[in-house]
Amino acid sequence: MTAAEFQTVLDRLATGWREKNYASVASEFSADVQYGDPMRYMLSGRAALLEFFEADDDKDQFVTWHLVLFDEAQQTGALEYTYEGTHCYHGVALVRVGAGGITHWREYQHADVRAWNQFADGTVFPGQI
Repeated sequence: MTAAEFQTVLDRLATGWREKNYASVASEFSADVQYGDPMRYMLSGRAALLEFFEADDDKDQFVTWHLVLFDEAQQTGALEYTYEGTHCYHGVALVRVGAGGITHWREYQHADVRAWNQFADGTVFPGQI
């Protein structure tokens, strides 16, 4: 996968979450995906991931990618994001891709109601969203 293709996958994820098309979102992940936040939860497999996404408390879901890095040689990306839905989270995810889609997604996030630029405050990189 190229960096541009990785960005396209992220754009499809953002659209799918916004449209609550969780089956589409889950299809971007491999059947045996490992997805979690080491301090809070661990999900194994696409079916568990779909169930996790569908538990949205009937709230709108939005994601903004603030920074995307992708290493084509390692097929690994790093993302800085804000996810607004059941809660507002600001976080970072490390993502590995392989045959069948995203194989690993490890996120570290903080619940915080402030806008991202207020949350990140002085640590925002010049030109960052």
